[in-house]
Amino acid sequence: MLKILLTVNMMLDLGKIQSIAKSYSPQELFAALVWQRRFNEFDGEEVITDLSNHRNLWSSFLFTKPIFAPDENGLSFGGMVDTLLAMANYRPMPETSIIHFIAYPADTLYILAENQDTKVSELLDLGKKWRADSVEVSDGTNEDYGLRLKRRLRTRLEGALWGEDVQQDCDAVVVAYWWD
Repeated sequence: MLKILLTVNMMLDLGKIQSIAKSYSPQELFAALVWQRRFNEFDGEEVITDLSNHRNLWSSFLFTKPIFAPDENGLSFGGMVDTLLAMANYRPMPETSIIHFIAYPADTLYILAENQDTKVSELLDLGKKWRADSVEVSDGTNEDYGLRLKRRLRTRLEGALWGEDVQQDCDAVVVAYWWD
């Protein structure tokens, strides 16, 4: 049994949540999490600004802990407890405050993009600009989950990635940026 002590019990303001849910997409909510994050060489504001300025390069992104486990769905439970604890206890504080809460504990940015050499090259260049410690591209040649990625993209997301009216197979990659 997992026992944890939560230092702060967060109240949910349903009116505020409803307003946010109607006003922002899941991608915008993740962008807000990235924006808040700064550690070592990672600057969330810079990353989100660049992603906003290069919207043609990507379809979606997720900022989380690394996903390594080779389970059936390509996801893992690793790091989830740390993430849940940080979300339960986090409160925005000015930088001058002596009290600091654990920020959203992500260190890996995953970007879903169309598999075009020019787009992938530009995404790799952004990794250099962002001073990422590691940048990896996963495509159909990556046996760990490349084939699963291709199959899911073609069967479940066909046409939805680059516009509802587009009915074509899109070869995609996931570019992973990791900061130590």
